Amino acid sequence: MFYFKKIPKIVLSTERITNFNGPGLRRGESYLIKEPKPERSFQIFTNMVKGICMECPQKEAFPCESIGCNECTFSCPCKRCGHARAQGLCFTRDPPEGLRERYLLQTTPIFWISKHGTGSVYPASLEIMVGMINEFIRMSKNPIILLDGLEFLCIMNGFIPVIKFLHDIRDRVILNGAILILPLDPAALDKKELALIERNMKAVECSS
Repeated sequence: MFYFKKIPKIVLSTERITNFNGPGLRRGESYLIKEPKPERSFQIFTNMVKGICMECPQKEAFPCESIGCNECTFSCPCKRCGHARAQGLCFTRDPPEGLRERYLLQTTPIFWISKHGTGSVYPASLEIMVGMINEFIRMSKNPIILLDGLEFLCIMNGFIPVIKFLHDIRDRVILNGAILILPLDPAALDKKELALIERNMKAVECSS
């Protein structure tokens, strides 16, 4: 068993399209989803990484992507579009294998925030996570990051280092037109800590 001690290589890849009416979160924004378990957050994230490019005018081109755009030699309108489909990066407190099976995520990089497990990200290594996110944002044309497990990061690092870590990521999201999705259980933090996180993030309401 090992965890990453330096920034691992992230392979960019898009998921096969299964969603044609996903929620359109705005690029360059960070979104806070208050929920005890990150179910709504994963649904939104999955819909976006498996969805069409919401900015593309060539909607009729996308159904053919099931055969694989990278290998396809046909002249297709989507290849003349300057936009790009979303690519995701996920950090989570749950084992990646179970999440892949539940949400049918085949190619999206998923990293387990844990002291155990092959290829896990050590929870006290905030600088490693920042480096991974920065590299992913640099490489992807339409990056979406899901950061699950903020409560655990606060336990392992303290709140102040984590809020600085979060502000760093938010700045990179703004500058590069990325999207950050942050699930959070409000009961895990005190009111002052929660207010500091809410201050610079947009809220996404969970439907009952």
